[in-house]
Amino acid sequence: MFLRLAFRNVTRNWQRNILSLVSVVAGVAVIVLGRGFVSGFKENIIRAQVDTVSGHVLARPVDYPSTGLQHPVDALLTVDADTAAWLDAETAGWTKRTLFSPRVVKGPDSMRVRAIGLDPETDPSVFPRTEWTVQGCPIEEAGRRVVVSPGVARILQIELGDVVIVESRTSAGAINALNAEVCGITKSGNPGQDRIGIFAGPELVAELLRPGDGTSHVMALLDRRDDAESVAQELQSRLGDGAETATWHDETKALVEAQEMRQAMLDLIAFVLLAMAATGIANTVLMAAYERVREIGTLRALGLTRRGVVTLFVTEGLVMGVVGAVLGALLSGAAMYNWAVKGIDMSPLLAEMEKGGTYDNIPVATMLWVEFSPATMLGAAVFGVAVAVLASIYPALLASRMPPAEAVRA
Repeated sequence: MFLRLAFRNVTRNWQRNILSLVSVVAGVAVIVLGRGFVSGFKENIIRAQVDTVSGHVLARPVDYPSTGLQHPVDALLTVDADTAAWLDAETAGWTKRTLFSPRVVKGPDSMRVRAIGLDPETDPSVFPRTEWTVQGCPIEEAGRRVVVSPGVARILQIELGDVVIVESRTSAGAINALNAEVCGITKSGNPGQDRIGIFAGPELVAELLRPGDGTSHVMALLDRRDDAESVAQELQSRLGDGAETATWHDETKALVEAQEMRQAMLDLIAFVLLAMAATGIANTVLMAAYERVREIGTLRALGLTRRGVVTLFVTEGLVMGVVGAVLGALLSGAAMYNWAVKGIDMSPLLAEMEKGGTYDNIPVATMLWVEFSPATMLGAAVFGVAVAVLASIYPALLASRMPPAEAVRA
């Protein structure tokens, strides 16, 4: 009976109740969408870091600069045979990369770039090429040639087959310069690398830097990324005091914490929306109580207890909360499921970031995959219903205190 009366009372004043319903829908939707997007961004940052920069475990020389365009080659790491065998056994794949900062010259123009010298045999086992865009020769076939990023090609007006001068310091500190053919233009999905980066073939690195067996970075990919800390500690002990190691968690910690701050702000916005919904529901129930004084008096005269009056009005709040929460959860959940399956193409945004130089050192994948979480949908819906029920308790108590005789005479 209470549920039937509650539905009747809610629907007969639907113009007034619709505002409260919209607030509940919006509050629940913000929770679902906000948590899904922030979780997606966090995973996006982690995947981009792992897939384009560091792998799960990274080793580099002590005090090596982690930001900016400084990539010294005067204190390189050496991986001995025992360490290489251990890496082969304990990781899903590992590779060596030598980062340096040469000057690339074409005609009267030149620019400082971020260069990566890589091992063509092992690099793909750590850094997948699934989202790379390649024109001309792939990096693995560069040899003594270079593959430039779209940003470098645009600034220096480089085309496939052009010959450029690559000038850099050797590992001993001397200045060296070589002519190198541009055999490819590659976009890797890392904004910093795609704007000011080049890839150098192993023969060119050996002749230009003369590093011997040294390398600036060792990266490893694991079967389980949660094992990164223990692998990093063992790798540190094997490489000695001249090296420092870091995990994917260390490299993304600051950015992930920033996303958690965004999550807190979105939760605050959702709380404000649900507080507005609670105010609307409380006002709606209170107005309904004063509009239905004679009805309440009649019900009390017929034997309905004060508890029954409270139950009736709380049920009305429950109905509004359930309808709004379910609509909000379903609509936002459907959107999150679609984006979780199809992803969101970030290419236009990244292109604008590249033009302005924004986030040069922050890896961002070109596709954003949000998190679809039924648990978050359910939790948001339950929270929305709880807010609606709590908001209707006080007006229900006021309605229950009306003396039956005075209510009937009203």
